[in-house]
Amino acid sequence: MIKRPLFMTFLVALAGCSDPMTEAIASRDTLAYAAANDARDKPAFTIQVGTSCRVGKISFGKVDAYTEVVCGDKKGWVLEVDNLKSLMLVGG
Repeated sequence: MIKRPLFMTFLVALAGCSDPMTEAIASRDTLAYAAANDARDKPAFTIQVGTSCRVGKISFGKVDAYTEVVCGDKKGWVLEVDNLKSLMLVGG
């Protein structure tokens, strides 16, 4: 009987370690910055329309909210997260 509660505890702990990022597609060209609060005139890269990215956590900067993105081998932060459409919503 004790094995079942331990197994359930293990499953809950394992689920907590899963990747919180969501797959998304860029619907518009979107500027990405190397870090939250980077100067808006110095983007690290541009996410092109149709690019597949993973969208992660939100970081609140001095004025704006930045969202973490990973697009292929590039990682950055975007202000315009609305330009990244979740694949759960696309074609659903």
